[in-house]
Amino acid sequence: MKIWKKVAISLGALLLLIPLVIAGIHIYSTSDMCGNEVYSQALSPHEKYKAVVFQRDCGATTGFSTQISIVGSSDELKNESGNIYIIDGHPKDVSPILTWPSSTELKIEKNLSGAEYKAESDWGFLNKITITYGADSS
Repeated sequence: MKIWKKVAISLGALLLLIPLVIAGIHIYSTSDMCGNEVYSQALSPHEKYKAVVFQRDCGATTGFSTQISIVGSSDELKNESGNIYIIDGHPKDVSPILTWPSSTELKIEKNLSGAEYKAESDWGFLNKITITYGADSS
């Protein structure tokens, strides 16, 4: 085979391969490996917000985590980490009970141990919601 045919075949293969590689990199970098599975929800007294307990799964190389987010009552939970509380363990084993003593306070009925990855004390910008922690003493 003449050299120009080898060059033409190599150049054609390269021109086909480059877009495939770029498409593969784009698909890999934009796909989220994590997913959320809702475990329970608690609606605020004025029904403006809901606190959602969920399991976040990021693949076989990670363990279970229980997370909590506050979202609008009509909003779906986004595929993001919890915005107020994150702890190791499956929700069926470590999920705290959530109560809303008022429209501006969420109580997470679990004592903080220091093992939490996130444990916020408030949420929101204009209409702040205070978050308190502690086991129910009854």
